[in-house]
Amino acid sequence: MLAKHTAVAAMNMKKRSTSIAALTALVATMILLPACSTVSVNKQSQAKTLTAQRGNIVTENELSSATASTLLSAGLNEQACIQNFDLCLTQLTDSMLNKHYRSALAIFSELHYAKARQLANSQDCQIALLRPPLDPYYANAPLSAEEEAAQKENTSACLISYQTRLFDAIKSSYAYLFFNSLAHDFEGAATDKTVARQTHRIPTDIDIQTQDIYNAASNDIITQLYESADRSDKLMGDTQKQYLAINDHIDDSNEAAIANLAPLKGKLTDQIKVMNMTIDNYDLNIYLPNENNYLQNARKQTSALADLTSTYELRLSGLNSVSKRPGLGVSLVASLNDRYTTTIRQLLASSLSGRLSKTSHNDSMDDREPSTRIYPTGHLLMTGLVKPAGDSVLEVLSSRQLDVNLYNPYRTDNVNILGNNYPLAANFSAGYGLWLAENQLDGVGYLNLITRQPEANLPRLFMLEPYDPDKRVLIMLHGLASSPATWVNLTNDILNDDTLRDNYQVWQIFYPTNLPILENRYQIQGLINSAYEQTDPKGQNRASKNSVIISHSMGALIARMMLSDDNLLDDLDRLDDQNLLSSNEKYQIRQALKQSFGEQQLKARFELQTLPQVDTAVFLSAPFRGTDYADRWFTRALRRIVYLPVGLVKTVTDNLATIATQGELAASPLGALYLQNGASQLSDKSSFIQLTKDITINDRIIYHSIIANNDADITQGLAQMQPGGAKIDLSRASTATESAANTTARDAAMENEPLFAAVSVDDDISQALTESLSDGIVPYTSAHLDGAASETVINGGHSIQTNPQTILTLRRILHQQLQQ
Repeated sequence: MLAKHTAVAAMNMKKRSTSIAALTALVATMILLPACSTVSVNKQSQAKTLTAQRGNIVTENELSSATASTLLSAGLNEQACIQNFDLCLTQLTDSMLNKHYRSALAIFSELHYAKARQLANSQDCQIALLRPPLDPYYANAPLSAEEEAAQKENTSACLISYQTRLFDAIKSSYAYLFFNSLAHDFEGAATDKTVARQTHRIPTDIDIQTQDIYNAASNDIITQLYESADRSDKLMGDTQKQYLAINDHIDDSNEAAIANLAPLKGKLTDQIKVMNMTIDNYDLNIYLPNENNYLQNARKQTSALADLTSTYELRLSGLNSVSKRPGLGVSLVASLNDRYTTTIRQLLASSLSGRLSKTSHNDSMDDREPSTRIYPTGHLLMTGLVKPAGDSVLEVLSSRQLDVNLYNPYRTDNVNILGNNYPLAANFSAGYGLWLAENQLDGVGYLNLITRQPEANLPRLFMLEPYDPDKRVLIMLHGLASSPATWVNLTNDILNDDTLRDNYQVWQIFYPTNLPILENRYQIQGLINSAYEQTDPKGQNRASKNSVIISHSMGALIARMMLSDDNLLDDLDRLDDQNLLSSNEKYQIRQALKQSFGEQQLKARFELQTLPQVDTAVFLSAPFRGTDYADRWFTRALRRIVYLPVGLVKTVTDNLATIATQGELAASPLGALYLQNGASQLSDKSSFIQLTKDITINDRIIYHSIIANNDADITQGLAQMQPGGAKIDLSRASTATESAANTTARDAAMENEPLFAAVSVDDDISQALTESLSDGIVPYTSAHLDGAASETVINGGHSIQTNPQTILTLRRILHQQLQQ
């Protein structure tokens, strides 16, 4: 019996040991199997999935998942493929068993562009490395003649390969994007499922990625073509340029000029071939718009495009939004080399040297002539598009000719490619942003007020885009100690509004606010008249009609005078003269003023005439009846450091010296009109305000008032009286520190008594409200004008030109003007 139990136990132990051995063997086998893999599934955010799915060599500096998967399926390593590129392309072609020609074009376009990037960063293509060393004894000592020749040969070969890969990336991506519009002459076209022509197809991720490659390669080609010859990082090799004669006009260097010429016969949107470039065995034809206005500042064939910047390389900060139009092509900004700039350094230099300092080509011109102070835009917007020649897939892929078209995006919003129209890309904020960044307008505006200038720094007019005869003109006038930079958000919102952008062009006035306001009005109006005469001598263009003036604070006083036909000379005698000057002395002062300016010039300064081109005006925070703020102790102290131009003071006082001292003259009502600075004349007690507070606006002018109020309770009262015109303030969200209970309580309070941002009001306002309403500087009673087509009260301070509700109100007014 015991033997039997022992045998059974032995058998069980043997079975157990066998099972353990089998399990051990299974584990060992699993460990030793290198080909086996385990797939795990983890959750990730949608953003990461989309980034991985849509990223490519342009956006992530890595190949797209589709291209990487294709290489993996072909047994090709990405780095090895880039290093042995031609062999890689051959093996990849052989591995594509399911030959869908269109899909292959997308993959090859990305690989070509990846190779171009790799070459651009390689040592052989970096010409900067050829610069001689400072110390010949170090490791970077000059090369021997043989070594230098070999290095130049390597560099030349690298550049040719770089250019070729860029061109191949363009051709492959172009053939992919316009595949259905090209003839299919490749082998296997009849069986390729991608050949089926689909009129309505949802864009895929590959479509977007390939368009990125097409745009990026186009950007590299165009910007490299226009790099300066002395740039050390220029990647285009030796090129041969042939300039084409336009209208048989040849400049002194025997190169054809495209500037300051009448456009050729045809439409302004036509493209004119201006240059041919031969690079290796490729021909590049350069086309520009058929309009002389767009290149009117160029002095020779390529000077207008000497500094060509892609918006891919710009990050615009400080703008409330960036105005873009999606579409084909690369958005570019061409900066003109003779553009006018204004900086703080120039202003300070002019105060020391006794003359105005300028960097424009107008240095030798008389600055007193208004025509010399009108500046066409120095930054031209363009959209570049590179098109290979050919009407079939294989013709495009084998083409050695590429057409580089540069369009004016303001005029051309779509392009025809192979019989179909496509939207043209544009970035309308880029040129404006560069102009603001390049000119220190805010600082110059303030220093103009307090810097002692030998001569008057006269007003200047800036056109923010090339003159367009078919667009209405929008004139902007800033206020005291300010500059055109104050209009940045409004201007950018106009650029961002398709309707307004297509119908208005912006002219901004930059004027010194220390000048007497009457003199500023005279100078600014002369400047505006010269701009209209210069751009349209016969006054027949749409741009010479239905113009709009938008003005803030002091600028509004000037604007109202430019829209009136009153004769201020008739009102001089009614000025309340408490200076004890006799009537004879007052007569002598008037005669001396005539001698200072001449009788006709004096009449031109006091006899107002409405700008004939303007029919609409908008006044913001306008102190039409002055303000006591100008007489408070801290502003009086500021006024003491505001200087009149020395030349202007001397002109007047030399003729008045026999009558009274300068201080006595400035204290008299007549003398104060020209011997008080602009800041002092904003006082409600000043002679200027007494003379102009009741002037009338021409009957044909439609005008609107936008008035600020810094007391939210008063705005609330106005909204309750006139609920139809009230706009609830949703410009601010609750802060992160607010508790849920507080937020709920605040929301409940808003439902009962909402906060108001703006109220459109009529004349039915209680006197108690209007007497209390003020922006902190200008009271409502001073800003209000009877007869306004609309009056809007904005909740905020004096500088409401930056307020979103102000900008929205202005846009509504402009849309309304277009409808009328």
